[in-house]
Amino acid sequence: MHYNLTMIRPAFLPLLVVVLALTACKVGPNYTIPDMPLPDQYAWADGDSTAPPQEPEYWWRQFEDPTLDLLIDIADQANYDLGIAVARVEQYAAQYGIASSELYPDIGLLANYTRNRTPSTDFTIPGFSIGGNPYNSWRSGIGATWEIDLFGRIARAIEGAQGDLQSMVEDWRFAQVTIRAEVATSYITIRTLQARMALANRNISNQQKLVDLVSGQVERGTATAITLLRARVSLAEAEAVIPQLGTSLASETASLALLLGATPGDLDGLLTSKGRIPVPPNDVSIGIPADLLRRRPDVRAAERSLAAATAGIGEATAGLYPQLSLTGQFGFGASSFQQMFQWASHAYTAGPQITWDIFNGDRVRSTINQQKAITRSALLTYESTMLQAIGEVEGSLVGFTLSAQQRDELVIATADARLVYDLALQQYERGVTSALDVVSALEFLLEVEDVLIQSRGLAAESLVTLYRSLGGGWTPGDMPDLASTSEDESS
Repeated sequence: MHYNLTMIRPAFLPLLVVVLALTACKVGPNYTIPDMPLPDQYAWADGDSTAPPQEPEYWWRQFEDPTLDLLIDIADQANYDLGIAVARVEQYAAQYGIASSELYPDIGLLANYTRNRTPSTDFTIPGFSIGGNPYNSWRSGIGATWEIDLFGRIARAIEGAQGDLQSMVEDWRFAQVTIRAEVATSYITIRTLQARMALANRNISNQQKLVDLVSGQVERGTATAITLLRARVSLAEAEAVIPQLGTSLASETASLALLLGATPGDLDGLLTSKGRIPVPPNDVSIGIPADLLRRRPDVRAAERSLAAATAGIGEATAGLYPQLSLTGQFGFGASSFQQMFQWASHAYTAGPQITWDIFNGDRVRSTINQQKAITRSALLTYESTMLQAIGEVEGSLVGFTLSAQQRDELVIATADARLVYDLALQQYERGVTSALDVVSALEFLLEVEDVLIQSRGLAAESLVTLYRSLGGGWTPGDMPDLASTSEDESS
């Protein structure tokens, strides 16, 4: 809105010029990102791994598993936690809009009609009349109030709202990182359980063949009943594993379905038993600790919250100073509708208004102290979040390295265990050893193979954990699709 300066007395014009020149003044501290000392590299990192991560926002594609890619795409669209995070972004976007609106004049229209009657003699009303005759009152007009941001109260409020909004966006990105990692971990767990189930079924088949073999030998008198009983016990133990694995598989499938915003039955066509455990790459580039400042959304969110809290100090400090507003009204008023819009019926008021809360029981200073304490808390939260992020990377890097070593060692152990079983079976068939030795060798082979399958799943999960701790799993520049924005565009 453009004000007509002819409506303001000439004496106010110099004051207005000075006021407008001072609107850039903002009390309170100006925010700067804290300079936090960080190590040059992670303790468990080697020289090659300090290179910037390759495709950190799409790390799951390194598994080359189309089903995993599809599941993460579904979660991006249907996960409820992500939907809640988007709603919170929308809430704070509206709050930012509310704060920004204070920069502009508040303009309103009014129109009213009243039927009035005064007492027979009312000396309190200018131009009183005697007789108490009723009369009409018609009024219409426009009014405006514009607070001049003399000491930056509004600007600091906008800074704070912007920081809160940016923090919510980072929380949404952190939710993306978390959900995508949880989907990948759940999927790897399901594939691991399926592999263990297949191994258990193969073991049952082998155990059944051994029972049949020993049964035939018992009938021929070349084996004892104790040997047959031991083989049957081993078979029963193998069969007992199936219900346990089935229960775990059903539970994990339900967890994955929840992440996808679906029911377990909706996943029947996606999680066939033919899938393999995703295989992680041998080498991973993780960058340096300073990269977490720009990559981990929770660190970025904590930094934005600190910026918002700092702006709150300035907003509170502005309460110590005068508040200046420009007000104006223009309209028409008459006792009859026909006369209301005649120029002789017009009226206006315009001028500055200064308010200054000079005594408030130290409320303003207490508010400032409160906001300073909030800012100190936000700073400590930021520093703590950063240290926690570094610790998580260190721990997940150790886990990824050691789980890969364990997997490789178990591959060798499994090959040796299979050789032991094959030799025991050959010796038993030649009558050199007993059936109990074959049963023991088979049980040992099953145990080692089962541990190997779990270690392969653990190695894949440890890579997911590593990339989650590195803040991978979100695309720079992406913003949530807000419902309010879509409604504005459609309208």
